[in-house]
Amino acid sequence: MAVKFKLMKQKNLGKDKDVTPEKVYAREVNSDKISFEYLLEEIAAAGIPSNQVKGVMDRMNYLIRLHLSAGHIVQFGELGNFRYTLGSTGAVTEEEFETTQIKTPRLLFYPGKTLQKARKNAEFQRLDTDTTDESEEDEGGGDGF
Repeated sequence: MAVKFKLMKQKNLGKDKDVTPEKVYAREVNSDKISFEYLLEEIAAAGIPSNQVKGVMDRMNYLIRLHLSAGHIVQFGELGNFRYTLGSTGAVTEEEFETTQIKTPRLLFYPGKTLQKARKNAEFQRLDTDTTDESEEDEGGGDGF
């Protein structure tokens, strides 16, 4: 299978923007969403009851949130690592800085080796711009696999 993309003209933000005000860039086209319930069904097909998998995933979600809020990096096995990253508005001196200046943290995910390899080996398929409508995204099970 290939990652689908389409080409779109956008404002050039590069160093040559005075010469070329617009450039053509590739943008991904995500047509199918694979629901959590669909993944549970696929796992159940391997002989693991879906209610047990859901219970474990719910607990992992709780624990990841708990440990991230304590400032930890959470390793999730071969899947990868989760951590927060912070940004803030500036203050002139350290004494003037207040925690209210810290923005909502971003959640970063660093994929494990298997997902890094999948990303490195990704293949691409160009779609015609006229035939792709991003508003038709599937909310269901994603039976395209």
